[in-house]
Amino acid sequence: MTIPKSWEENFRIHSFHMDPKGKAHLTSICNFLQEGASMHAETAGFGYRDLLAANQVWVLVRLKVLIYIYPEWKEEIKLKTWSRGNEGIFYIRDFIIKNEKQEVIVKATSSWAAINTKTRRPELVAGLEEGMYSLKDEKAIDRKLEKLPRLKNPQQLRAPRIEYSDIDLLYHVNNVKYIELIINSFPLEINTTMQVKSIEINYMGEAKYGEKVIISSELNGNIEHDYLVNIIRKSDRKEVCRARLVWEQHTSGKPV
Repeated sequence: MTIPKSWEENFRIHSFHMDPKGKAHLTSICNFLQEGASMHAETAGFGYRDLLAANQVWVLVRLKVLIYIYPEWKEEIKLKTWSRGNEGIFYIRDFIIKNEKQEVIVKATSSWAAINTKTRRPELVAGLEEGMYSLKDEKAIDRKLEKLPRLKNPQQLRAPRIEYSDIDLLYHVNNVKYIELIINSFPLEINTTMQVKSIEINYMGEAKYGEKVIISSELNGNIEHDYLVNIIRKSDRKEVCRARLVWEQHTSGKPV
């Protein structure tokens, strides 16, 4: 079987993908990214079940998404994703999404680790470089993913409990659910009059069913509409993720 250098998949925006503004939810877009990554890895023989057989699982470590235009109801979009190989023990994967006019409306880059299910430590995936073609020099976003800063003066937004619908195959909070938790922590006025222009997130730990988490934010250097956010487990005060969201006024947007 020939392994594709990249994975391309079409998605149609259905009513259940939409927000009150008539656009796709940010979380819907991120779910498309996750699905594309999963399908490409499965096709190459490095999917969930393949890694599990070697006592490994894929874990998303860092993600950055730039949204130029939010797709609308019934619109068909095309996702393209590809591996850029590894940087040490981390594997880089990039994404672009185009609209029906073939304009780029979303760019994203991500960093993944293969975690050993017994030692809970990251390790390399045997045979991955031979089994999956890496487009090392094809970058969706030029800037390298970096560690986000610690919040200096966090203001608590809310403290939800992790519910059954938040957890995934590994029984901890799915990476897109963290984004949903963060978005839901901002006031309705912000969510209905503004839109997220970019989001960057560092995944640093796990939250499981029944646990309470504390979601806090602060302005990033007093820059308007630019927020740093973190999620902390209430039980031990351990940080499970950090994020940076840049909001802008709700508009139709412009393609790249």
